[in-house]
Amino acid sequence: MHSSLLSGIVAGLAFFAAPVFARGPWAGGIDMAEACRMQRGPGAEAKNDKPDNLPGSAFNWYCTGDIDTNRYCREKYGNNAQSDAQGQKKYDWGCYFP
Repeated sequence: MHSSLLSGIVAGLAFFAAPVFARGPWAGGIDMAEACRMQRGPGAEAKNDKPDNLPGSAFNWYCTGDIDTNRYCREKYGNNAQSDAQGQKKYDWGCYFP
């Protein structure tokens, strides 16, 4: 009961920060450095200036512009994979199949 309540709260908070979808099976993690290089070129560097312990720091990644996490998931794991910030800390990104 408590885990479903917690899941509902986390899903409700994510609604304001990222597209909401019914999260399905785990596809894999998001390597922000790799995503940055894939989208911006081999010399590009991913950065996140917010400390990992602050809520919402998952949404502060940049790389000569924004990093498209959904694009990374689709290219890395297949056309249907979608990104989710999970716990919303800096390294909490993952890819899931709907």
